[in-house]
Order: sequence, then C-alpha cells, then structure tokens
Amino acid sequence: MLGAVGVAVVWQAVIVVVAKVLPPLEPGWFPQLGPTVVNLAGAAVVLVLLRAWGLLATGGVTGLGVMARWPVLLPLVVVAGLAALPGIEGGTATLVGGVVLMLAIGVSEELSSRALVLEVARPLGPVRAVVLTAVLFGVGHLGNWLFFGAPLGNTLWQVLEAGAFGFCLCGARPYIGSVWPLVLVHALSDYLEIYSPGKTADWLQALGLAVDLGLGIGLLLLLRARTAPAPAAS
Repeated sequence: MLGAVGVAVVWQAVIVVVAKVLPPLEPGWFPQLGPTVVNLAGAAVVLVLLRAWGLLATGGVTGLGVMARWPVLLPLVVVAGLAALPGIEGGTATLVGGVVLMLAIGVSEELSSRALVLEVARPLGPVRAVVLTAVLFGVGHLGNWLFFGAPLGNTLWQVLEAGAFGFCLCGARPYIGSVWPLVLVHALSDYLEIYSPGKTADWLQALGLAVDLGLGIGLLLLLRARTAPAPAAS
C-alpha cells in the first residue's frame, strides 16, 4: 500500500515540478505545447520505473492485450460521444494540438495509474488493488487546486469523476491485458468533454458516473472470479 501511494506521489511531483520550472510554451502553431511536454515528462519517468522494476509486460505496456475484449470499453466511448452532441469548437491549431495533448495526458496517466500504481498494489489482491489505485487517481486531481489555482468546488467534483473513471479503467486493464486501449478511451473522453462548448449537462455527468461504477464493478467481479482458488476435489 505504501509503495502504491509512493509511486503515485512521485508521478504527481514530477508533473508539478516540471510544470513550475518549464517556461511558458504557447506557440501559435501548438498552443498546448507546455502541458504536452509536462505530461510526456511524467510518462518518461514512469516508463523508467516500469522498466527498472520489470513491470512493463505485467503492466500491459508491451502489447495490445486481448483485442477481442476491447469492446468492453464501448460504454465509455458512447458516454464520451454524448458529450460531443453540441459539437466541438476552436481553431485548427487548438483542435489539432488538443489531440496531441489529450493523447499525452492519456499516456501519462494510464502508465502511472493503471500500469505502475496498479502493479505495485497487486499484492493486496485484485479488489483492494483496484480500489486503492482508483482512490489515488481521484485524489491526485487535488493537485489542480493545490498547485494550479483551480476552484476547490470544481476540483472536488473532478476528484469524484476521476476516481469513478479510474475505478472502471483499473478493472479493464487486467481484463484486457493492455493499457493502450485505455489510453485511447481516456484521450477521447477528455478531448470531447474539454472542446465541446459549454458545461457538461448534469444528466450526462450522472450517467457517466453510473456507467463508470457499474462497468467497474462488473469487471472487478470478473477479476475476482478469475483469481478465486479452485474448489478442493472431494
């Protein structure tokens, strides 16, 4: 448990330190260059740790997993698509740069949480490891308030949403066997929510929470059943 908390804090510290020391990088051709570099730096540190500890394969980094199981993530794709019903807005540079940024965020957060933290927590058992990793992922978003000036109310809601989203993805990663489909879904969800005009509707936020928790519980039950000891022969 302490190891999982420790590596989660290390990743968060890297993000904060790099963001604070990096000069403003907002060229007109790539307005999101700064945060993209920050997230890639976080991902690089996590990859070093995964490689050093021999967790690249078990963390789902070296392969695509069981592709026949990728469709388990379709409910998340549907919810993300609903967020884009009003459309997306922004100039060409903003929207294209947004794709790169969201992929960088997806890579950084999935490698740190669903690959590294989840693997470090695995000795706790599948249920405890998933719950702990999801809680750490949600609580980690408090950094937006602590270090980057985000309003506390918005941040607390983000902690709840991120925790539920992370809970679902924590169950999906060992079921699928790869972080890469999670990266794509994560990037898509963030992109359509951020670049869709206006505030996300309350009903859609409630639906997202219900889908995340429901699918996460279902995947957790599958994992628990797969790891349960076989009954003794009579």
